[in-house]
Amino acid sequence: MSAACQSLPVVFCGPPVPELAKPPPPSLRHRHPAGFYTLCIAEFFERWAACAISASTVLLLCERYGQSRGDALRLAGLWNAAIYLATVPGGLAVDRILGPRRGMGVGMALLTLGYAVLVSASGAALCLALGLLLVGHALYKPGTQAMLGNLYGPHDPRIDAAQIVFYLILNAGGIVGAVTAGLLHRAHDFHILCAVTAAAMLAGLTVFTLGGHSLRERTPDTPRTATSGALVEAPAPRKRLALIIGMTLAMLIYTVGFGQAEGSLFLWAQDRTDRVLLGFEIPASWFVGLPALLVLLLAPAQLAALPTIQRSVSTPRLVACGVAAVGLAFAVLVPPAIWSDGHRVSMLWLIACMTLLTVGELLVAPLGLSMILRLTPPRFIGVVFGTWYVAGALGYWLSGELGAGWMRLAGS
Repeated sequence: MSAACQSLPVVFCGPPVPELAKPPPPSLRHRHPAGFYTLCIAEFFERWAACAISASTVLLLCERYGQSRGDALRLAGLWNAAIYLATVPGGLAVDRILGPRRGMGVGMALLTLGYAVLVSASGAALCLALGLLLVGHALYKPGTQAMLGNLYGPHDPRIDAAQIVFYLILNAGGIVGAVTAGLLHRAHDFHILCAVTAAAMLAGLTVFTLGGHSLRERTPDTPRTATSGALVEAPAPRKRLALIIGMTLAMLIYTVGFGQAEGSLFLWAQDRTDRVLLGFEIPASWFVGLPALLVLLLAPAQLAALPTIQRSVSTPRLVACGVAAVGLAFAVLVPPAIWSDGHRVSMLWLIACMTLLTVGELLVAPLGLSMILRLTPPRFIGVVFGTWYVAGALGYWLSGELGAGWMRLAGS
């Protein structure tokens, strides 16, 4: 073993051995395994529940539990960070103890119980619900990605398309969750909101349980590599590690920006945006779901153009462009922040900001995930994806702190 390899974790060691690519038959190249659709439907319902709650977190903390806006933003950021941070031990449990399928199933069951307990407004119920939801997310997130990776072979060219389609489905669930939250916010009925999220999660658990026979687990330790020809060489260990670190840093920067959608951008929509359209006042929480709607509109074009784009632009460069788009999204809001003089501004400013955030999301999240999925041996997927989610945790924590700092500067 080379000296360079000795300095790297065992997961990244091993010579770059050429491997014979075995793509699926032509008739199957654009079809996905049956288990993929089971995962998509389960993810739709999970996102429905999660996004309905996330779009309500700030209002829930302010109106039900009496928190100030600044504290609510900080607590929301800490909660999102805790969810992602918990995926590290969750990923270890999935890898070493439960396995992806059982880990995902147990996670969904705990999430269902957590949302059901949240129906009660008592402090004790809140603590119990948060514990159930934290452990549920810790098992569900790495279990889902591991199951998705297990459905495809190490050289399967469908994995990029699968990640984008999967992302479409989860954002469809996000739209339904945000709309549900907006409608129930108008009635100020958080009890019904939590009951609806529990019902949605139960539906997802039922689909996953009934479709479990279509899911399979795979154990080879061969890293997945993208293929377009007959002979493929796996990346050298040091390059493989550098790519995973780069994708993880991109996730960190992306979540710092995207986490504002549920916090400071939600409050921007509520307090500083003219939301009246044709005599109807659009609920502020619907803007939280706007990125999910934009994903549904933009992702099909991305899916169609991706093969052509990737012939001339590498995946790491596409991810870097996504990070730049997230930065530009907030630059868009600088002019109205300076010129508005405290008055409400056109919703077009916020729509432009959300559009750039969505472009960044489509370039960073699914492409970064698919690259990490290719580079990581299956038995380490849970741990490596746990590290990916730790970057998300740090990003969401920083997002909450930035939002709280903005509220202090604004005097709220």
